[in-house]
Amino acid sequence: MMEELESLSRLIGRTPLLRLRRLPPRGREVHLKLEYTNPGGSHKDRIAYYIIRDAVERGLVGEGGYVVESSSGNTATAVAWISSRLGLRPLLILEPKVSEARETALRLLGAETMRVEREEEQFQRAQELAEELGGVFLNQFENEANVRAHYETTGPEVLEQMEGDLDAFVMGIGTGGTIVGVGRRLKEELGQVRVVGVVPRGSALLHGEPRHEDSIGGLSKALRPELYHRNREYVDEVVEVSQATAIEAVRRLAALEGLLVGPSTGAAVHTALKVAEELGEGSRVVTIAADSLFRYPELLTI
Repeated sequence: MMEELESLSRLIGRTPLLRLRRLPPRGREVHLKLEYTNPGGSHKDRIAYYIIRDAVERGLVGEGGYVVESSSGNTATAVAWISSRLGLRPLLILEPKVSEARETALRLLGAETMRVEREEEQFQRAQELAEELGGVFLNQFENEANVRAHYETTGPEVLEQMEGDLDAFVMGIGTGGTIVGVGRRLKEELGQVRVVGVVPRGSALLHGEPRHEDSIGGLSKALRPELYHRNREYVDEVVEVSQATAIEAVRRLAALEGLLVGPSTGAAVHTALKVAEELGEGSRVVTIAADSLFRYPELLTI
């Protein structure tokens, strides 16, 4: 299994960084790291690999063992394909509204799936099943390997691709792993760099409880992610973006930059453009395209 893990490490990451040409204000640079070019189609390949590898190395799971995660989105896909490559058995706890097409795709990747009604019960059920089956609950929302993945890979890649010259990093907050890992690395290497998080309008992360005003796939709405709160010193500010604003940014990225990105990327790019404007002429801002618009077929009619 270790040989296959090493092989997988060469497939994940080292994603391209693209400068936006038509959307940024004059005299400002906004760069977008295309994480949807990872094999599983999102930045979550990085954390799934790190968390699973950590569990294998610590002897928490072996070939044929269960890896359990509560996710209906990109992490679910990443866990499914990586586990199957390693001869592990992925078991995914899904929210009830997940589409039949997405669940079918996860099963095609070798995953077993189970729908659990209430969000707060999904994590409890995942933990219970891992214990019952003698497997491991990956728990992306609390697992420090999530942060380490971006601290050790995404952060250094951004620094290399920007030649150590950037003024701000903008990222949507789901588990908090990406913004904390990259933010920590950038602040350690560069000192003065502004790190800005993005959440949907009405997010519990800012208001203590969800106000249910907006939902943007992949961004924290009802949960207050533990990883973020343990490491919030690496984030300078968090801003709210409406769903409508995120979708409008998706449209503009497609029409003006030739990029088909998911709604969380729309929210991040909208914010990155504002940050670049605030920082003034000569500013250089980086954000991440977490996934592709093709992950959201319901939005392809926009």
